[in-house]
Amino acid sequence: MNRGQMERPVEDRSVAELALQELQDRIEASCLESRYAGMVCDLCIGQVSLEQAFQEIHQKAMEQLVGLLDARVLDDEAALDACLEKIAEESERLAWAALERGTEALREGLAMLEKGQAVLDSGFVN
Repeated sequence: MNRGQMERPVEDRSVAELALQELQDRIEASCLESRYAGMVCDLCIGQVSLEQAFQEIHQKAMEQLVGLLDARVLDDEAALDACLEKIAEESERLAWAALERGTEALREGLAMLEKGQAVLDSGFVN
C-alpha cells in the first residue's frame, strides 16, 4: 500500500468526524425532543397506540434530521454513511425520549385532574 492509499482513509475519517460533529451540534440546537413530547401528548389524546405514536415520531424525526445535513456531506460517501447512521440512531433515541416525556406529562396531568388540583372555577386547568 502506498502512502496516498494510507492517507485517504484518515482523510475520509476526519471529514466524516467533522460532519458528525456538525450534525450533532445541529441536532442539539434544534430542540426536537421537546417538540416531539408535545406531539406524543396530542397523538395519545387522539387515542393513537404508543407503537403507532413511536412510528410517527420516529419517521418525522428522521425526515427532520436529514434536513439538518450539510449539502457538502452528499459529496463524501464516508461522511454521508456516518451521518445517515447517526440519523438512524438519533431519530430512534428522540422518539423514545419523546414517548417517555410525553407519557409522563400525560400521567402528571391526569393525576392533577384526579386529585382536583389546579382546577379553577372556570373549569380550566391552570
